[in-house]
Amino acid sequence: MPQSITRSLIFRAGLAMVGIVVLALTSMLGSIMIAETAGGDAAAINQAGTLRMQAYRLLSTRLQESVDSDVLHQRLEHFDADLTSPVITALIPEDPQHPLTKRYASVTEMWQDMLRPALLDTEARPPQALADQIVQFVSEIDNLVGQLQREAESRIQMLRLLQGIVLFLTLVLVLVAMYKLVNDVVPPLRELFHVVNRVRHGDFAGRLAYENNDELGLISRTINQMNESLSRMYAELEQRVEAKTAELKRSNESLRLLYEAARQLNSSTPGSEDFRDVLERLEQVTGLGPITLCLSQGEAERAYQRISTQLGDRPDFCQAPDCGPCLSGERVPPRVRPVVVSESDRRYGVLLMQHPAGTPPLRWQMDLVETVAGLIATALSLAQNNDEQRRLALMDERAVIARELHDSLAQSLSYLKIQVARLQSLIRQQASPADQDAVIDELREGLSSAYRQLRELLNTFRLKMVEPGLEAALNETVREFAQRGEVKILFDYELRHCPLTPNEEIHVLQIVREALSNVVHHARAENCDIHLQTTESGQVRVSIRDDGVGLPEQHARLNHYGTTIMDERAVGLGGTLEMHNRAEGGTQVVLCFTPQVTAGSESVTLLGGVQ
Repeated sequence: MPQSITRSLIFRAGLAMVGIVVLALTSMLGSIMIAETAGGDAAAINQAGTLRMQAYRLLSTRLQESVDSDVLHQRLEHFDADLTSPVITALIPEDPQHPLTKRYASVTEMWQDMLRPALLDTEARPPQALADQIVQFVSEIDNLVGQLQREAESRIQMLRLLQGIVLFLTLVLVLVAMYKLVNDVVPPLRELFHVVNRVRHGDFAGRLAYENNDELGLISRTINQMNESLSRMYAELEQRVEAKTAELKRSNESLRLLYEAARQLNSSTPGSEDFRDVLERLEQVTGLGPITLCLSQGEAERAYQRISTQLGDRPDFCQAPDCGPCLSGERVPPRVRPVVVSESDRRYGVLLMQHPAGTPPLRWQMDLVETVAGLIATALSLAQNNDEQRRLALMDERAVIARELHDSLAQSLSYLKIQVARLQSLIRQQASPADQDAVIDELREGLSSAYRQLRELLNTFRLKMVEPGLEAALNETVREFAQRGEVKILFDYELRHCPLTPNEEIHVLQIVREALSNVVHHARAENCDIHLQTTESGQVRVSIRDDGVGLPEQHARLNHYGTTIMDERAVGLGGTLEMHNRAEGGTQVVLCFTPQVTAGSESVTLLGGVQ
């Protein structure tokens, strides 16, 4: 039988069960066999016991004087039949040396040789002698019965012995099985449960020391292999989780760096300190450095500004003022990586990143540096664009001022110059004082008009929206004009859902101010309503109504400069301006235009507007 089978716990448990079953069957079969053999003992003892009574009956029958020989012969045959009955002979062993065989042979021989002939011979022996023989024969029968009883008791004793032996062997087998169970099965099972419980709580370091070639040994080796595999797997998973966590942390730091850099560089015109903060943060996140930013003008061979995270703002490899090799990226040390700072094919400089020798930067580090370089380039591009926008706005503003001066003061001064020439001509011609006074009145009126135009231009060019938003600026304007005159001004603003550009807000504010100026100085009104709303077509509608005297027939001539400016501002907004008298009295000025947020077009700077 293979050794692996003999060491199997199931096989050994089966052997124990088979042993117990065999012992139980042996006990049962032995009990059955002994019970079968002892089944005739009582009948044989009883049958042998009747022989004694029959012997005395034969003696009694023989001593009777008038005994019938047939009756005697019948009883003798009956005694012979009982003596040789299978009930008795079945228990007699075939071994002639057996005590029971000898006792039975002695009884049979005494019956056949001595007592039977004596009972048949009615005259040969006296009754007393016959009675002595009967007593002797009965004594032999008693010995036979006693021997039968002892044989029966020996069988019972054998049954007891057999059951005792079987019980003892069963107990021994059970004790051996329990001993093996306690010593060979329970300890490894307890250790197995302990290791499995540790595995259930996530501890895969437990190992089983049981190495026998049985089922528990196989389970132990399997669990050891499983724990070892799970330990390796969890170690790999932990390493991967740590790597992913570090990657996520690095990504978060990179995103935070990009966000802070974009906010810091784009919030205002960036300076050297802003760039230095971004570079230091970049060096901290990437773990590389020092990092140097060299800024240049286009394709210039020399940097106009150098910002570095290294102490002294000058890296070890710097060859300034010979900046061409670094700016072009052609000749830099092996441990320096150049990243061009450019935006829309326009170069602003180079970002030089140092790294340890033999340890080139990783892909994510280079991507982050390139992204920061792009942010720096975008900030520089926006700063230059803002400067260009401010330069263009300043030029446009100067052009507007020049045009306004030409259309107003220049024409007025030309008119005054002509009047002065007329006055000089009249003086030389010694014209009448009336003609001279007429020219002087025209000069006075022209000077007043020029002065008024100058004041209006100054108010126009000095206007600033100090308050944030059009609504606040209009509220401030309403308070200003309400304090100038005795006009009650009602203001209704319904454009909170419609954003306007700064240019549109300036134009609307100027038109409202000009209209209020006319109401305060010319209309002689008591009430004025200002209403801003949007129409169903998406246009902005600005209405200024008053209850004054209304417009004169030649209102275009009166205060012509203000109305002209209002018309030009309306045209600059791409809208229309209407001025008419109301049926119930007073004047109404209506401005309608489509805002850029609806039209989707770019704003136009006119009359000092801010774009």
